[in-house]
Amino acid sequence: MNSEERSELFIQQIQNVLLHDWDPLNIRKDASMQDEYDAYIVDVLDVLEDESAAAAEIARCLQEIEHEFLGIKKQTDRAEKAAAKIWQHFENFIA
Repeated sequence: MNSEERSELFIQQIQNVLLHDWDPLNIRKDASMQDEYDAYIVDVLDVLEDESAAAAEIARCLQEIEHEFLGIKKQTDRAEKAAAKIWQHFENFIA
């Protein structure tokens, strides 16, 4: 797999985690809304660009999105679980 394919796979993995594990709006079953969280992938990638990034920063980013952009109460547990999965994918991506 070349680097472009690996990058595309990584983006798809983040998209999948946001839709199936994070999903603060509970839309995963609505086929018309499968791309609802795609705009937030860039926010996650921005966190990962920082050399001192960790899963905790991803969780904080997701909680901020919940509160600031979606207008819902932050769910620490949901954000932490999703962030841990994203972090695992990231570690595999950079390995």
